[in-house]
Amino acid sequence: MLKGHLRMNQIRDINKAILFSLLAATSMSTMALFVKLAAPHTNNNMTVFFRFTISFIYIAAIIVIKISRGQSFPYKTHHFLLHLFRATVSVATMMLFYYSLRYIPLIDGNLLLMTNALFIPILGIFIMRKITGGKHWLTVLLGFLGITLVLKPGHELFNPLSLIALSAGLTSAMAYIAIRAISRYDHPYTSMLYYFPLAFIVSGIISIFHWQTPDLHTSLLLLCVGIFGTFYQEFLIRASRYASSKIISSLMYASVVFSGLFGLIIFGEIPDILSAIGIVLVFTGCLLTIKFAY
Repeated sequence: MLKGHLRMNQIRDINKAILFSLLAATSMSTMALFVKLAAPHTNNNMTVFFRFTISFIYIAAIIVIKISRGQSFPYKTHHFLLHLFRATVSVATMMLFYYSLRYIPLIDGNLLLMTNALFIPILGIFIMRKITGGKHWLTVLLGFLGITLVLKPGHELFNPLSLIALSAGLTSAMAYIAIRAISRYDHPYTSMLYYFPLAFIVSGIISIFHWQTPDLHTSLLLLCVGIFGTFYQEFLIRASRYASSKIISSLMYASVVFSGLFGLIIFGEIPDILSAIGIVLVFTGCLLTIKFAY
């Protein structure tokens, strides 16, 4: 009976993890959608600044509520520089990703951002001195073969701005490595406490030099970017309470599917045959890379 009870709890936890992971994936895709909708009306730096402004307000509200209820908040850390590095590369990731969405289809931008899973084992060699097995490298090569088909270098359909989205995948991998290191020492909400204010400050300093006061319509679009970006972070943290990173990372690739649907329905974006094959290969390569990584 005890085993049955434990089994039910495990199933319940997995179901919660699936729900929160899919909500995180949906939020990420919706954020990207509003970034693309806002692109003609404001500059990239303003979009990134609004993204982190809303997140900063959110974490500040959580702290105020907890303090007013007499609850403690895990704010102490001995790894401030690691938090600063994570915030800086995350701002760089958002800037690259958001900029690319101005010029390439939603599904391509989201897919190339999610190639972080392919870059992590490569960066791991230089940063963590970690050598992975042969199977792992085969899946990475499969993923990069798919990237080649999506980018189509040397082909008349090649869009060099797609390389910006691929660069976002690289900086995102750097952020993930920092997050893994932080998670060994600090509570997830401690990570958010430092991440959002630091990212707010970094993006704010950059936006000062490119300030562009948005009108009401643009402000609403930017507000949605910030809200869904914050939802993405919150749902991801909630999912991590109930399942391993392997499960959550795999489910996050649903965001590519959602972005494809948004792109098709709203912008009429239809991948050509080479891109479609490439998307499948990247998808497969990333999922297998995650499988062999844990």
